Amino acid sequence: MHFHLPKPLHGWREFAGEVGIIVVGVLIALGAEQVVEQLHQRAELRDATAAMTAELRDDDLPQAFARVLIRPCLDKRLDAIEAAAAAGADRSKLWGIARLYLPQYRSWDDQAWKAALSSQAFVRSGAANMIAWSTPYVYMPVLTQYTNNEQAELPQVRAELSGTGPLSASERHDLSQMLALLRYDNLRMSGASNALISASRHVGVQMPASARAQVIDDARRYFPNDCVSGSPAPGQHGTGQFQDVPSE
Repeated sequence: MHFHLPKPLHGWREFAGEVGIIVVGVLIALGAEQVVEQLHQRAELRDATAAMTAELRDDDLPQAFARVLIRPCLDKRLDAIEAAAAAGADRSKLWGIARLYLPQYRSWDDQAWKAALSSQAFVRSGAANMIAWSTPYVYMPVLTQYTNNEQAELPQVRAELSGTGPLSASERHDLSQMLALLRYDNLRMSGASNALISASRHVGVQMPASARAQVIDDARRYFPNDCVSGSPAPGQHGTGQFQDVPSE
């Protein structure tokens, strides 16, 4: 049996050449791995951006725009309740006016933002980009809290108007305080909605003109007085933003 021993390297030059080949191979492998990782991170960032854009544009922004749009309508309905109470209207008449004050409960979604944070896509994209995209989503828990406050206060107003006959002086005072809280809720909801719209615009996300026209058209159908501003596009159909609000 014959054993073939490897041939010895002839001098440092050949040894250095062999080592150089190995080093170059390792560097190429590491470089390729880095390129693949960078491509993967870019794809994650692109997907996260697309998901947040869709979430803001198609869900949160229409709700925010609708709330800004109907703020004067809701204020007028609160004014009507207070004016009727001050005039000594009985509870049945007040209830008929108050039933028209039905600001919708809306969820303010941020699942796409949470997913982006979980994937670290925006953490690796740089502080400026992460801050820019985080700003619209700062308003989601704020709007959720305002919405919950408003929905908790509405039953108190309705309970105050239960029964028969006119309100007593103390009951009118209590009603006035509750209406003041609802006005404040309306103001805060509109302000936070405006801030959300502005922050979204800074990252390049806006509602399409057709979607804005649909919200305006919908609002005008359910608030048929002159409180809704804007010009809907002819022939646009409603978005369902106000589908649970009875017309006057």
